[in-house]
Amino acid sequence: MSNQKPSPAPAGPADEASRADRRPRFSEVFGDREAAGFLAAFGLSNAGAMLNRVAVTALVWNATGSEALAAAAFAISFAPYLGLAQVLGAVVDRYAYRTVMVVCDLLRAVLIALLLIPNLPVPVMIVIVFAVASVQPAYNAARTATLAQILTGDRLAVAIAITFSTSQAAQIVGYLAGGLLSAVDPHTALAVNAVLFAVSGVAILGLVRYRPTVNKREERRHVLSETADGLRLLRDNKVLRTVSIGIWGLFALTAVPEGVAVLWSAHLGSGARTQGLIMAVDAAFAVVATLVFTRFIRPSLRHRLIRPLAFLAPVFLTAALLDPPLAGVLIVAAGAGVSTMLMAPMNATLAQCIPDGWRGRVVAAANSGLQLSQGLAIAGIGLVVQFGVPVPYVVGVWGLIGFGIQFLVTRNWPTAEEIEDARTAAAPPVAA
Repeated sequence: MSNQKPSPAPAGPADEASRADRRPRFSEVFGDREAAGFLAAFGLSNAGAMLNRVAVTALVWNATGSEALAAAAFAISFAPYLGLAQVLGAVVDRYAYRTVMVVCDLLRAVLIALLLIPNLPVPVMIVIVFAVASVQPAYNAARTATLAQILTGDRLAVAIAITFSTSQAAQIVGYLAGGLLSAVDPHTALAVNAVLFAVSGVAILGLVRYRPTVNKREERRHVLSETADGLRLLRDNKVLRTVSIGIWGLFALTAVPEGVAVLWSAHLGSGARTQGLIMAVDAAFAVVATLVFTRFIRPSLRHRLIRPLAFLAPVFLTAALLDPPLAGVLIVAAGAGVSTMLMAPMNATLAQCIPDGWRGRVVAAANSGLQLSQGLAIAGIGLVVQFGVPVPYVVGVWGLIGFGIQFLVTRNWPTAEEIEDARTAAAPPVAA
């Protein structure tokens, strides 16, 4: 008799499907040195972006005493998404994504340093602030594209959930630190801001591997033509189009409690403390729900839950029609935060279904829609409140409208097979 042990049977399709559908672990992301370094650098850069908004607003206010100019200095950070961001996405695809991230961080560090020049004229400040804001869309597009290169499969969904949580935490830290430092001296806040961007850029350079762009120089066309190509891909690809619209609709609803917190606080007869509490509860529940949903729910179940859970945000917003006291408002804010847990799998699907070399322009276009949908929803609610309608009723009606929005989005939601086909089509060819 032979003592040789039988060879294990090769893994069949069922075994491979089971492995692909297992619940991921955070250690699979943090255990990857490149991914961990990327996430740490992103946290620094994002905190810098938030701190910058507060510090610049304080600097302009101190220099002019004008509420309008101070508000404009804050709002101008969203202006590049009105067209410039899409063009920058096409530029991003021409270069290595890591290089774009490093250049964006270092360029912002230099621009912020210019704001430290004493007695800088306000118009020059505004121009510099706009230049800093214009770099952000390119950084965001390159960041998403880089993450999709570092991690694949469901590890990407976990990493996106972590980046979202990191972004929320960095936003809170950045706003708090910016407020505290700006109260002492806006220039000190800006100096810290510049250092954060510089350290982030150096960290990306040292910890993230260089991957050249797949787009060849001799095949380039005019940047506007390439921008249009990206918009057409987003429009014509069912998975990319539907998932992008789903993300826009989700954030147009879930951003409302945080965005109108100041109005809701005034309606309750409270002040800044209540406003901060509403915003903090929204952010905290968003972080926890996103991490739990991504870590403990299997990928296949997550996909099936997207349709029913898409109506969670409208349910909570509609409850505002009851004109609840503060405790009820916090429940609405918490519900909106929980509803954003769908963001991670939706964004992962989007990133996986974009071919390499196209991610910059497609992600930039998708991010523009996201920013504009949030801004229009919050501005629209604020405008209606300005005409004398109490904020709870405006939010509640927006929740009712949200049911219609989510119905239109989810009725044509791509099947698991359509998403897998799109992923396969977007995947790079296997080398011989």
